[in-house]
Amino acid sequence: MPGMFDVGLLAFGLFAADWLIRLGLVVRVIIGRRSVGASLAWIVVLLFAPVVGIVLYVLIGERRLGRRRLRRYMALSEGLERRAARFWQAGEDWTTDGETHAQIARICTAVAEIPPLRGNTLRLFGVAGELLDSLIADIDAAEHACHLLYYIWMVGSRPDEVGEALVRAAGRGVRCRVLVDAVGSKAFLRSPVARRLRDGGVHVAAALPANPVRMILARLDLRNHRKIAVIDGRIAYAGSQNLADETFKVSLRSTVGPWIDASVRVEGPAAQALNVIFLRDWYAETREPIDQIEDFLPQIERLAERGSTVQVVPSGPGITPAAIHRAVLTTIYSAREEIILTTPYFVPDEAMRSAIQTASMRGVRVTIVVPRRSNSPLVALAGRAHLDDMLGAGVRVMRFAGGLLHAKTITVDRRLALIGSANFDVRSFWLNFETTLFVYDTDFASTLRWLQTSYIEQSDELDPRTSRTRSVWLRGLEGTARLLGPLL
Repeated sequence: MPGMFDVGLLAFGLFAADWLIRLGLVVRVIIGRRSVGASLAWIVVLLFAPVVGIVLYVLIGERRLGRRRLRRYMALSEGLERRAARFWQAGEDWTTDGETHAQIARICTAVAEIPPLRGNTLRLFGVAGELLDSLIADIDAAEHACHLLYYIWMVGSRPDEVGEALVRAAGRGVRCRVLVDAVGSKAFLRSPVARRLRDGGVHVAAALPANPVRMILARLDLRNHRKIAVIDGRIAYAGSQNLADETFKVSLRSTVGPWIDASVRVEGPAAQALNVIFLRDWYAETREPIDQIEDFLPQIERLAERGSTVQVVPSGPGITPAAIHRAVLTTIYSAREEIILTTPYFVPDEAMRSAIQTASMRGVRVTIVVPRRSNSPLVALAGRAHLDDMLGAGVRVMRFAGGLLHAKTITVDRRLALIGSANFDVRSFWLNFETTLFVYDTDFASTLRWLQTSYIEQSDELDPRTSRTRSVWLRGLEGTARLLGPLL
């Protein structure tokens, strides 16, 4: 009897402790002032998934970056943009395409602290091999510094040639730094390629290491998703393409591909803004002091009446957690005639969904282009449910059939272009470190729109009538995945 009593008492104690912890976490969610969708999703998980809900919340429930890393990040950020601003000759008069663009530029400056910069020469890349050719040529011509920051560095094939170019540059005295995400580039960090770079004098570091110790102090799935390369502080690359070629696959078993990306080469002051982002991330991981910002921001000829005006908007947990989200939201509401949006993952939050639907209902021609086949089935299910809402509001939905469309682009009224690393989902807007370029230039916007049109020509349109005939079972799965959208 005593043994049975002890077992019963222990079981009751565990049951009570489980409920106390879960209710305590529910209270924490409620007072955490996160979005309603995310709050409700976490409350459901915590109340209806004993033990599992607690474990999930501890692992991914909060945007914890780690106190020490956050302090380092903020220490460098405080004033770094201000120290660089005098090199940029910032001012509201740098945006000249009307009051609408001036308003977007002001909100971008307010949330990201980087002004719009005029005098840039841009080249758009829609083919991976062409971008790699250009990057290798620029590295071979580098004189002072090469800075590369990528979520994924593919092992093998053309990316190895980029590594060899960096080794050649380091050999002639160029300071080369490579920062890759510890999870996205796990295979690269353990490969002979990384050892070859280090042995050749290239400084290689991992961003946001994932290990059991850090799991206690910070959220493990916060990732550095940026794709940036900066050469001599004068030339930069940014967009959706990882350091990979067309043969890249997430796993050997994957049949989804090829990956279709869009990136841009920037020559001018905006390259310096991208360099500041790299330096901030580099310091947060390596603690290498950045004392003389002048060494990384060379004097660049100012083209008063020529060149594109570009504004670099970074975001990420900690200092600028919602910068891109707010800037994109403002951009959508500014549209008067047309919005074309391409993204591999479409899982918008309530604010974004409402903005797109409202734009369509007030007469803006809205087109969303997503891949027909996704490398993430759960995200695809959640996105499919959201696309039904878009169809109901009159949005045109196209499914790209030429591979995994990975380009993250937006054009508005053929006058404004957005290109970067951020997907149209909660993870990119709120959790990952991302970078988006806002280009206030009708010529570049037309060029990017032409690329978007080429995607549309390789797509089939989602028919609202066919969409409504899907089985109840499938729609139920999509609806369930949609409920998990705030957690994806």
